[in-house]
Amino acid sequence: MATPAQTAPVTIPAARNGSAGDGAEPVPVAFLGRTSTLELQDPRASLRRQVRASQQWLPPGWFIAAYYWDVESGGLDLDRRGHGDAWKAFAGAGIPRDGGIADLLAEAASPVPKFAVVVCEDIERSGRDTFNALKLEKKLSRQGIPVFATDEPAVIEGINATTVLVRRVKQGVAEWLRLQIKEKTWKGLVEHSLDGWNIGTPPYGYLADRIPHPVPVKASQGRTKTRLALDPVRAPVVAQVFTWRTVDKLGVPTIAARLNADPARYPAPGSCGWSVPALAKILGNPKYTGHMVFGRRRKTNGRHVRVPAARWLWTPEPVHPAIIDRQTWDAAQRVGAEHWTSRDGTGLSAHPAATRTYPYRGRVRCRDCRRRMAGLVKTRGTRTYFYYRCPHNQADPRQAALALDHPRTVQAAEATLDRITHLFFAEHVFGPGRAALLAAQLPATDAAAAADRDTQAAALQARLKRIKTGQDSCILELEELPADPSDTAAAAMRARIRARFTELHAERERFETELAALAEVVPQAADLTMLDELPMPGDIVPGLPPDLKARLFQAFDLHILWNKPGQQATVHAEITDATLRALPALLDPSRDGYDDTADGYPEDDGPVEHLFDPPIRLVLSHNHSSALTRLADVAREADETGVRAICAAPTPRSRAYPAKPRLPAKPRQLPATSFLSAWAAWAFCSA
Repeated sequence: MATPAQTAPVTIPAARNGSAGDGAEPVPVAFLGRTSTLELQDPRASLRRQVRASQQWLPPGWFIAAYYWDVESGGLDLDRRGHGDAWKAFAGAGIPRDGGIADLLAEAASPVPKFAVVVCEDIERSGRDTFNALKLEKKLSRQGIPVFATDEPAVIEGINATTVLVRRVKQGVAEWLRLQIKEKTWKGLVEHSLDGWNIGTPPYGYLADRIPHPVPVKASQGRTKTRLALDPVRAPVVAQVFTWRTVDKLGVPTIAARLNADPARYPAPGSCGWSVPALAKILGNPKYTGHMVFGRRRKTNGRHVRVPAARWLWTPEPVHPAIIDRQTWDAAQRVGAEHWTSRDGTGLSAHPAATRTYPYRGRVRCRDCRRRMAGLVKTRGTRTYFYYRCPHNQADPRQAALALDHPRTVQAAEATLDRITHLFFAEHVFGPGRAALLAAQLPATDAAAAADRDTQAAALQARLKRIKTGQDSCILELEELPADPSDTAAAAMRARIRARFTELHAERERFETELAALAEVVPQAADLTMLDELPMPGDIVPGLPPDLKARLFQAFDLHILWNKPGQQATVHAEITDATLRALPALLDPSRDGYDDTADGYPEDDGPVEHLFDPPIRLVLSHNHSSALTRLADVAREADETGVRAICAAPTPRSRAYPAKPRLPAKPRQLPATSFLSAWAAWAFCSA
């Protein structure tokens, strides 16, 4: 921005017959220009035309003292205008530049501005948004600086009613035209995508199949449109990436390491090898399903924002060769949501505190906040005990808002988890009655499967409704905060509210993605034939060392939902082809450390009992409510959350309170992979 001239303020002389008289004091003028960044527009020619029109309009004695122009959209908010750098590409157009619109406002607010009037070719050059154009006029008028357009007379005695009316009509028309162009452009891009044409660079794994443009005039200019064709070298790499993600459930860093280990077989998209962002982009791209998908990101107020998957536009049928099917892509999104930052493998990490293998690392979650519980070591005298603790911090307002009724401390003893998983594998996985137990849990008919899917959808919709309520509350609180910039407390609260809104927005997108994926699931009755391929090694879990136990849990994708208030643990496991391939090595008694004669458990914090069968052991409780009352509580909780609690009624003397178990996901059709899911719940009690 130019330095303000150190002269007395200039007073605009009164004009005679609408123009300045001869011999009037010179009036310095600021030229305000703007041109958009459309591909078919030449900003240089547009700016030169605007300057020439403004110079020709100037009354006698008026001269341009400063030039302020930008290359940007006129639909941006005024506070975001004039901060871009697109103008640098046209700085050599022969037009001087003292800054952009932000510099113009700063100069106007200075004690001695270097101009007294602002002129533009057309009022729409000040902005194509009526609100922001009026805001600009008000900001300048408070400094005594009027704004003129070259198609308006230079009337300076006061506000002219006709001029104001015409200007407001033109501003409204300019905003309407901008929005209409955006709507027509959007509709054109939608039709472009529905016809199967690709927009942008072809994704990794595809090649651009360029076809002459269907419009003859554009085809004569050599212009083309693009469809996607398979890249014979890179398409198999994409398929392998999705297999590792959905079948082996590997994290993105692990997949990147495998790809970088063999660059000849897995060529990277760039010269720097495979990176985590590049892999995440591939795993999140739905175009690999053969469908053309449009509208995943949209530009709002100059910013590109992610759009929830439920609002994406999918072609009804595949329009180009598919690398994976839709079910595999949906499964990859679910794995990504569940995996988060969990480290792959069962070995020790590089952290100094990692002195042993924690077999339940990343597999135990707190029911109240759904966060993973981390390993913890406690020493009492000469004995060492291992626990898994929830990282929830009730003193953190953001974490407290996520789970209002979260207990102060939630931890699970590894010995208790061992007893629960031992019972689970002995009965539901490797036991002779596993088929009957699984058949009782999975839907026997398509109608039952549809009912389960609707139950899960209702639970997700209830969660989305609560998130929307939270976002509305954030907006209301933000609107009521004072706008005084000197109020540091309000500024700090505003920042925290915005951070909380961002967290809710990310959570909302995740649940909307899950809901959209659930809607694509075709309800089918359970097929239990896969159990016939599962061996019956007997009660082998107690004899496994921690590393083998961790590998066994990984093969079955074991997850435990720990419900401290309800004194309940829910175990969920999946059986896939990868599970069957991994079991022979895990169940080999000749392995070092394998001990199939081990009996008993380390010291436990308390007994556990099965909630599906008669209790293993009755535990005295100080709760004197009847069994009928407990069943009513279970039914009410299930109705409130939309989640069905499948469990038998505990006896009046049993401390078994059924809570909200995590229902297993519906069978997924993975590539050449069968799938079964089983879950069970146990009650536990502190000693």
